[in-house]
Amino acid sequence: MEGGFAPFSFRTKSGKLSGFEVALAKDVAKQLKLKPVFVQTKFDSLISGLDTKKYDVVYNDMSITPERQKAYTFGREYLFTKSVLITKKGSDIKTYADLKGKRAAETTSSNFSQAAKKAGAQIVAAPGFAEQLELVANGKADVVLNSQDSWTAYKKVHPETNLQATVTNALGQTTAAPMLNKHNKQLAKKISQAQRKLEKDGTMKQLSEKYFGADLTKK
Repeated sequence: MEGGFAPFSFRTKSGKLSGFEVALAKDVAKQLKLKPVFVQTKFDSLISGLDTKKYDVVYNDMSITPERQKAYTFGREYLFTKSVLITKKGSDIKTYADLKGKRAAETTSSNFSQAAKKAGAQIVAAPGFAEQLELVANGKADVVLNSQDSWTAYKKVHPETNLQATVTNALGQTTAAPMLNKHNKQLAKKISQAQRKLEKDGTMKQLSEKYFGADLTKK
């Protein structure tokens, strides 16, 4: 996980790793009678780490896309949200179609990057969500295409931001799921079973409400 992507995973003032996905991964590991070892790294390194089997599973707001399904396997989805266009206030970018010819700050391997490129945007590479927003705030990019839950969490911490978000339905519902090496299907199955138990006993709902202020664990 990135570890700097609140409220998914982040460092507290004392340096402790915290967040929704940290808590969820701990509860999943407990169900499986395993002790999790968390590795903090940049977004693009997460995927390469799965390729080299450096990591067993990635919890990092990873969406299931047709391209990723060809190379990786996924566990059960645990977050369901919409996509947003994040711009400076007063921007003329109002819809997905408005991305054409604009500079979109994205992590190069993300599904949002692919979607922005498909709409005709020029991609400005950034390693994480915070860096993407900084590029827009500084005028080095025009827009960020990302999930509504990420924006909601950011706005909660930065209420005075000069950025705004517009919901777009062009990408449909955005989801997040644990992502694993394609050959690790057995572990993916066990993780899915553990998450299903956490859904039934209300743990996932409680975690979502704690970190996002709403239950985003249901379609």
